[in-house]
Amino acid sequence: MAVSIKKISEKEPIEKYLIKGASIEIMNAIRRSILEDVPCLAIEEVSIYQNDSVMFDEFLAHRLGMLPIKSDAKGYKKGDKLKFVLEKDGPGMVYSKDIKSTDPKVEIVDKKIPIVKLAKDQTIKLEMDAVMHSGKEHAKWQPAVIGYQEVANIIFSKDCDACEECVKACPKNVLEMKAGKVVLTDSLGCILCGACKDACEKKAVKIDVEPKTFVLSIETQGILDSKECLLGAINSLREKSKEFEKLLKKVE
Repeated sequence: MAVSIKKISEKEPIEKYLIKGASIEIMNAIRRSILEDVPCLAIEEVSIYQNDSVMFDEFLAHRLGMLPIKSDAKGYKKGDKLKFVLEKDGPGMVYSKDIKSTDPKVEIVDKKIPIVKLAKDQTIKLEMDAVMHSGKEHAKWQPAVIGYQEVANIIFSKDCDACEECVKACPKNVLEMKAGKVVLTDSLGCILCGACKDACEKKAVKIDVEPKTFVLSIETQGILDSKECLLGAINSLREKSKEFEKLLKKVE
Protein backbone atom coordinates (compact mmCIF):
# COMPACT_ATOMS: atom_id res chain seq x y z
CA MET A 1 0.00 0.00 0.00
CA ALA A 2 1.37 3.39 -1.04
CA VAL A 3 1.68 6.12 1.57
CA SER A 4 -0.69 9.07 1.06
CA ILE A 5 -0.37 12.48 2.74
CA LYS A 6 -3.19 15.03 2.97
CA LYS A 7 -3.31 18.34 4.84
CA ILE A 8 -6.40 18.40 7.06
CA SER A 9 -5.84 21.49 9.21
CA GLU A 10 -4.16 24.82 8.56
CA LYS A 11 -4.60 26.69 11.83
CA GLU A 12 -1.34 28.52 12.44
CA PRO A 13 1.09 27.79 13.97
CA ILE A 14 -0.03 24.12 14.03
CA GLU A 15 -0.75 22.32 10.76
CA LYS A 16 -1.98 18.74 10.62
CA TYR A 17 -1.60 16.04 7.97
CA LEU A 18 -3.50 12.77 7.58
CA ILE A 19 -1.06 10.03 6.61
CA LYS A 20 -2.35 6.66 5.40
CA GLY A 21 -0.38 3.53 4.60
CA ALA A 22 2.45 4.31 7.04
CA SER A 23 3.77 2.42 10.04
CA ILE A 24 4.88 3.66 13.45
CA GLU A 25 8.47 3.14 12.29
CA ILE A 26 7.94 5.46 9.32
CA MET A 27 6.21 8.08 11.47
CA ASN A 28 9.07 7.97 13.98
CA ALA A 29 11.57 8.34 11.14
CA ILE A 30 9.74 11.38 9.73
CA ARG A 31 9.51 13.00 13.17
CA ARG A 32 13.17 12.46 13.99
CA SER A 33 14.27 13.56 10.55
CA ILE A 34 12.45 16.91 10.88
CA LEU A 35 14.01 17.46 14.30
CA GLU A 36 17.53 16.34 13.36
CA ASP A 37 18.09 16.58 9.59
CA VAL A 38 16.16 19.54 8.16
CA PRO A 39 18.62 22.49 8.07
CA CYS A 40 17.79 26.05 9.06
CA LEU A 41 19.59 29.21 10.17
CA ALA A 42 20.49 30.08 13.77
CA ILE A 43 23.01 32.48 15.29
CA GLU A 44 26.18 30.61 16.23
CA GLU A 45 29.02 33.12 16.47
CA VAL A 46 28.74 36.53 18.19
CA SER A 47 31.44 39.23 18.06
CA ILE A 48 30.77 41.76 20.83
CA TYR A 49 32.48 45.12 20.36
CA GLN A 50 30.63 46.94 23.12
CA ASN A 51 28.22 45.75 25.79
CA ASP A 52 27.48 48.23 28.57
CA SER A 53 24.27 46.43 29.60
CA VAL A 54 23.80 44.48 32.85
CA MET A 55 23.72 41.21 30.88
CA PHE A 56 26.96 39.21 30.67
CA ASP A 57 28.37 38.61 27.18
CA GLU A 58 27.76 34.85 27.48
CA PHE A 59 24.09 35.30 28.45
CA LEU A 60 23.57 37.79 25.65
CA ALA A 61 25.11 35.44 23.06
CA HIS A 62 22.94 32.54 24.26
CA ARG A 63 19.81 34.69 24.05
CA LEU A 64 20.66 35.77 20.51
CA GLY A 65 21.37 32.17 19.49
CA MET A 66 17.82 31.10 20.34
CA LEU A 67 16.13 33.73 18.15
CA PRO A 68 14.07 32.07 15.36
CA ILE A 69 15.29 33.14 11.90
CA LYS A 70 13.12 32.99 8.80
CA SER A 71 15.29 30.81 6.58
CA ASP A 72 15.56 30.80 2.82
CA ALA A 73 16.07 27.06 2.50
CA LYS A 74 16.63 27.25 -1.26
CA GLY A 75 19.31 29.93 -1.05
CA TYR A 76 21.53 28.32 1.59
CA LYS A 77 23.06 24.93 2.23
CA LYS A 78 24.53 23.37 5.35
CA GLY A 79 27.54 25.28 6.64
CA ASP A 80 26.67 28.57 4.91
CA LYS A 81 26.90 31.74 7.02
CA LEU A 82 24.97 35.00 7.07
CA LYS A 83 25.92 38.13 9.01
CA PHE A 84 23.60 40.10 11.29
CA VAL A 85 24.36 43.42 12.98
CA LEU A 86 22.99 44.95 16.21
CA GLU A 87 23.84 48.44 17.39
CA LYS A 88 21.73 50.53 19.79
CA ASP A 89 22.11 53.22 22.44
CA GLY A 90 20.11 53.51 25.66
CA PRO A 91 17.87 54.24 27.35
CA GLY A 92 15.31 51.69 26.19
CA MET A 93 14.65 48.05 25.46
CA VAL A 94 16.57 46.32 22.69
CA TYR A 95 14.17 44.22 20.60
CA SER A 96 14.72 41.66 17.88
CA LYS A 97 13.51 44.25 15.35
CA ASP A 98 16.76 46.17 16.01
CA ILE A 99 18.80 43.33 14.48
CA LYS A 100 19.67 44.00 10.82
CA SER A 101 20.36 41.25 8.29
CA THR A 102 22.81 41.55 5.41
CA ASP A 103 20.37 39.52 3.29
CA PRO A 104 16.95 41.19 2.86
CA LYS A 105 15.34 37.77 2.28
CA VAL A 106 16.32 36.56 5.75
CA GLU A 107 15.07 38.13 9.00
CA ILE A 108 14.20 37.39 12.62
CA VAL A 109 10.72 35.84 12.67
CA ASP A 110 9.25 37.83 15.57
CA LYS A 111 10.13 41.54 15.77
CA LYS A 112 8.94 41.99 19.36
CA ILE A 113 11.28 39.66 21.25
CA PRO A 114 12.97 41.61 24.10
CA ILE A 115 16.73 41.04 24.28
CA VAL A 116 18.15 43.38 26.91
CA LYS A 117 17.25 46.70 28.54
CA LEU A 118 19.72 49.58 28.27
CA ALA A 119 19.96 52.47 30.72
CA LYS A 120 21.07 55.97 29.83
CA ASP A 121 24.58 56.14 28.29
CA GLN A 122 24.64 52.36 27.79
CA THR A 123 25.41 50.98 24.34
CA ILE A 124 25.35 47.59 22.69
CA LYS A 125 27.28 46.94 19.50
CA LEU A 126 27.90 43.51 18.01
CA GLU A 127 27.96 41.33 14.89
CA MET A 128 26.53 37.84 14.56
CA ASP A 129 27.06 34.97 12.14
CA ALA A 130 24.01 32.79 11.53
CA VAL A 131 24.96 29.31 10.34
CA MET A 132 22.86 26.85 8.33
CA HIS A 133 22.78 23.64 10.34
CA SER A 134 20.42 20.94 11.66
CA GLY A 135 18.90 19.99 15.01
CA LYS A 136 21.33 17.11 15.40
CA GLU A 137 23.87 19.71 16.54
CA HIS A 138 21.66 21.81 18.83
CA ALA A 139 17.97 22.46 19.58
CA LYS A 140 18.22 25.99 18.13
CA TRP A 141 18.40 24.40 14.67
CA GLN A 142 15.12 22.51 15.09
CA PRO A 143 12.60 24.17 12.73
CA ALA A 144 9.43 22.87 14.40
CA VAL A 145 7.79 20.84 17.14
CA ILE A 146 6.39 17.56 15.78
CA GLY A 147 4.03 14.94 17.12
CA TYR A 148 1.75 12.25 15.76
CA GLN A 149 -1.11 10.08 16.92
CA GLU A 150 -3.06 7.14 15.63
CA VAL A 151 -6.61 7.66 14.36
CA ALA A 152 -9.29 6.32 16.68
CA ASN A 153 -11.91 3.71 15.89
CA ILE A 154 -14.24 3.33 18.89
CA ILE A 155 -16.47 0.25 18.83
CA PHE A 156 -19.64 -0.15 20.92
CA SER A 157 -20.76 -3.71 21.68
CA LYS A 158 -24.35 -4.97 21.76
CA ASP A 159 -24.29 -4.56 25.56
CA CYS A 160 -24.34 -0.77 25.17
CA ASP A 161 -27.63 0.60 26.55
CA ALA A 162 -26.98 4.20 25.40
CA CYS A 163 -26.69 5.51 28.95
CA GLU A 164 -24.65 8.47 27.63
CA GLU A 165 -22.05 8.21 30.40
CA CYS A 166 -19.30 7.82 27.80
CA VAL A 167 -20.60 10.88 25.94
CA LYS A 168 -20.46 12.97 29.12
CA ALA A 169 -16.99 11.70 29.98
CA CYS A 170 -15.40 12.53 26.61
CA PRO A 171 -13.12 15.58 27.11
CA LYS A 172 -13.04 16.36 23.38
CA ASN A 173 -16.82 16.03 22.77
CA VAL A 174 -16.37 13.68 19.81
CA LEU A 175 -19.12 11.26 20.95
CA GLU A 176 -22.80 11.99 20.37
CA MET A 177 -26.18 10.32 20.65
CA LYS A 178 -27.81 9.75 17.26
CA ALA A 179 -30.99 7.71 16.73
CA GLY A 180 -30.61 6.16 20.18
CA LYS A 181 -27.01 5.08 19.58
CA VAL A 182 -23.62 6.45 20.61
CA VAL A 183 -21.49 7.36 17.60
CA LEU A 184 -17.98 8.72 17.12
CA THR A 185 -18.45 11.97 15.18
CA ASP A 186 -14.81 12.99 14.80
CA SER A 187 -12.22 10.21 14.72
CA LEU A 188 -9.41 12.71 14.07
CA GLY A 189 -10.36 14.71 17.14
CA CYS A 190 -10.26 11.72 19.48
CA ILE A 191 -7.09 11.64 21.61
CA LEU A 192 -7.49 7.99 22.69
CA CYS A 193 -7.54 9.00 26.37
CA GLY A 194 -9.84 6.11 27.37
CA ALA A 195 -12.24 8.27 29.39
CA CYS A 196 -15.24 6.84 27.52
CA LYS A 197 -14.14 3.28 28.23
CA ASP A 198 -13.60 3.99 31.95
CA ALA A 199 -17.03 5.62 32.26
CA CYS A 200 -18.88 2.60 30.89
CA GLU A 201 -19.89 0.27 33.73
CA LYS A 202 -20.96 -2.47 31.30
CA LYS A 203 -17.58 -2.44 29.53
CA ALA A 204 -19.36 -2.00 26.22
CA VAL A 205 -16.77 0.40 24.78
CA LYS A 206 -13.71 -0.86 22.94
CA ILE A 207 -11.02 1.58 21.83
CA ASP A 208 -9.22 0.59 18.65
CA VAL A 209 -7.27 2.43 15.95
CA GLU A 210 -7.44 2.62 12.18
CA PRO A 211 -4.63 0.46 10.74
CA LYS A 212 -1.65 2.36 9.30
CA THR A 213 -3.39 5.74 9.69
CA PHE A 214 -1.91 8.67 11.57
CA VAL A 215 -2.33 12.40 12.15
CA LEU A 216 0.98 14.28 12.00
CA SER A 217 1.04 17.68 13.77
CA ILE A 218 3.74 20.21 12.89
CA GLU A 219 4.02 23.35 15.00
CA THR A 220 6.34 25.71 13.17
CA GLN A 221 8.20 28.66 14.62
CA GLY A 222 8.12 30.60 11.36
CA ILE A 223 11.62 29.38 10.46
CA LEU A 224 10.28 27.07 7.74
CA ASP A 225 6.68 26.26 6.84
CA SER A 226 5.28 22.80 7.53
CA LYS A 227 5.55 21.70 3.89
CA GLU A 228 9.24 22.59 3.77
CA CYS A 229 9.80 20.64 6.99
CA LEU A 230 7.98 17.58 5.66
CA LEU A 231 9.64 17.60 2.24
CA GLY A 232 13.04 18.17 3.83
CA ALA A 233 12.56 15.15 6.08
CA ILE A 234 11.38 12.93 3.23
CA ASN A 235 14.32 13.95 1.02
CA SER A 236 16.74 13.27 3.88
CA LEU A 237 15.26 9.81 4.48
CA ARG A 238 15.42 9.07 0.75
CA GLU A 239 19.13 9.92 0.65
CA LYS A 240 19.82 7.83 3.76
CA SER A 241 17.99 4.88 2.20
CA LYS A 242 20.13 5.14 -0.95
CA GLU A 243 23.29 5.25 1.14
CA PHE A 244 22.14 2.24 3.19
CA GLU A 245 21.39 0.35 -0.04
CA LYS A 246 24.93 1.01 -1.28
CA LEU A 247 26.40 -0.28 1.96
CA LEU A 248 24.30 -3.45 1.74
CA LYS A 249 25.59 -4.12 -1.78
CA LYS A 250 29.16 -3.86 -0.51
CA VAL A 251 28.40 -6.47 2.17
CA GLU A 252 26.93 -8.83 -0.43
